[in-house]
Order: sequence, then C-alpha cells, then structure tokens
Amino acid sequence: MKKKISVDVFKKLKLEKGVNVKKNYLFLGAAVVLAAVAGCHFYGQKNANRGMPAINVTAAVAEEVEINNPKTYVALVEAINSVDVVAKVSGSLDKVNFKEGGYVTKDEPLFVIDKDRYQANYNLAAAQLESAKANLTKTERDFNRQRELTKKKIASKATFDSAESAYLQAKAAVAQAEAQLELAKIDLDNTEVKAYIDGYIGKTKVTVGNYVNASAEPLARVVQVNPIRIAFSLTDKEFLEMKAAGERDLNDFVVNIELASGEIFSEKLDKVFANNEINMGTATVAVYADINNDKGLLKPGAYVKMFITSAQPKKGIVVPEVSIMQNEENSQVYVITADNTVALRNVKLGDTYDGKQVIESGLTAGEKVVIGGQQNRMMRPGAAVKEVQAK
Repeated sequence: MKKKISVDVFKKLKLEKGVNVKKNYLFLGAAVVLAAVAGCHFYGQKNANRGMPAINVTAAVAEEVEINNPKTYVALVEAINSVDVVAKVSGSLDKVNFKEGGYVTKDEPLFVIDKDRYQANYNLAAAQLESAKANLTKTERDFNRQRELTKKKIASKATFDSAESAYLQAKAAVAQAEAQLELAKIDLDNTEVKAYIDGYIGKTKVTVGNYVNASAEPLARVVQVNPIRIAFSLTDKEFLEMKAAGERDLNDFVVNIELASGEIFSEKLDKVFANNEINMGTATVAVYADINNDKGLLKPGAYVKMFITSAQPKKGIVVPEVSIMQNEENSQVYVITADNTVALRNVKLGDTYDGKQVIESGLTAGEKVVIGGQQNRMMRPGAAVKEVQAK
C-alpha cells in the first residue's frame, strides 16, 4: 500500500515538472519574439524616411523684391493761398469782368466801382496841386525880393518875415496837395478791384448796380489750386519713422490719392513740412504736403484717402503666407534641400507686402519653400519630397 502511493506521488511530481519546463520554454520564446519585433521597429524607425515614397508637395521660390508698403491716411485738401476779394473804395458797382467759377490771373481787373467819380476826384486834386505850385512860385519870388531888400536895409524886418512865412506856407500847401493827389490816385486805382493771386474765382456776392462799401463783405473769393496742399496727421512715432526713412526730410516720398472715381492720382511730394508742435489732445503732429495739381483734379475742402510710399524702397525676401507654420515659440517653413528632402527652418517675420509675407531673417533669395503638403502626416525634417504643380 505504501509502495503504490509512492509511485503515484512520483508520477504526479514528474508531470508537474514537465509542465514547468514547457512554461519556461514558452516564456523564452515570447521574449525572443518581442526582442525581434523591437529590433525591427527600431531599425524601421531609423530607416523610415529611406524606405518610404516621396511626399508630393507644391513649392514657391523665396523672392527678393522692393518692399514699399504704403501708409494710409485720411487727408484734407487745402488751398495754399486763398484771398477774399474786398472793395477798398465805396460806390456803385459798374462792372463785373470775370466768369464765375473761371480761372483768373494775378492783377486781372475783376470789378469796377464808380470809376468816373473817383476820376473826377483825382482831376480835382491834380488841379489843386497846380494851384498850390503857382502860389509857391509867387511867394518864393516875394521872399527872394524881400531878402535882397533887407540885405540893403531898404525893407523892414517885419516885411521880410511876412514874405518868408508866406513862402513856407506855400511850400507846405504844395506838399499837402501832392499828398491829396496821391490819395486820389490810390482811390482811382482801387476802383478796379484786381486779383491778388492766380486761381479759380467763385460766385460773385454783389451784382452790377449795387452799392458796395469799402472793406465790407467780400465781393468774391479766389483760391489757388496748383500747386495744392494736403493736410494729414501722424503720430509722433510715425513722424519719426518717416523722418528716418527719408533721412534728412520728408520730401523723399510719393503720394497716391484715391479720387472719388476710384482713379489713383500720383505725384511726388513737392514740399513737405510739419507743424511746430504736437497736438496734446490727439498726440499727433499735423503734416502739410504740397503737390502738383495742374489737371485740377483736387479741390480745396475735399477729404481724400492718401497712400504714401517711399521714393527709395528697400529690398526684402517674400514668400507666400501659406508657407508659414506657427508653434508656441517660432514661425517656421519647410525648405526643399538640394537632395529633395525638407529642412525645417525658423524664420523671423516682417510685414506683409502685396499679399506675401516679408521674411526678415532665416531665408535667402532663391530657396524653395513648401506651400502645399505640409499637413501630410508623414512630413517631417529629412522627409523625401517630390515637387508637383498645384492643381
């Protein structure tokens, strides 16, 4: 009985030992398989780019262009010179010598005011001068005669003094008559109200036959339109930037003005100057620019949209905006290398220009950047790419 039990126990132990041996072989096999898989994965990871097909991408060349972004402002058109035509003499208005809204030139007679009356006043003053001169001649002779008689002690001292006084009064009367004649001449000249500047004249405010008073309401207004002035405001920062860009002054800029028709009026700035102080309420400085307006397209009082560009633009690198990628720290682009792989490049962005992104640093002219295909899940630095045409 004891012997039988021993045999059974031995068989059971042998069976359990065999099971353990098989389990050990199974664990060993599993470890070998896992190692093989890991090795294959590592090798495949290392050579993934080498064995994979090229990624189709579209590309664009980084170009060097002249960067000349316009600065946009709302500006007021002003006349450089404008003059109210005012009567300097009173009287009835005899003539209006211009066409309303027409162009007049300096010293052109515009109005004539009661010229006959002032002509008569001038003639009267001229006659009074002649009379004073005749009296001066008589008194001068009397004075000279009395002086000789006094020297010979023939005439009395009182008679000589009287002759001298009459002579001096006659000289003063001539001077007074000459002044009266000069005033009459000024009034006569002012009966013709003339234009002080070249420009366009507006509507006349007084018609023929009406009485006008000297220095009262203006008869009309003349404004200069060529050249013409444009007034706009810059922040103190913008003003300093424009000064720096223009080096010594602000004349190194071209102004483009959008007319009501949509047409662009372009002229080089003829004269530019800034106001002598900053407006404390708006923190801006008023800038005035004079430009040529020989076609008369700009009228004083109009508000226009103005674009200012530099006459000496700087060069810069531009790429399509779609090539730019952003992460938390940098702006990046994929650059296609000589062996048709891609490199990830950090770039510093500037402004946009003509629908493209200005690159301040990180790219050189002629390099190709990827503009389509960046989102491919297999795209990474070193990936092989094939450039294709955009559809």
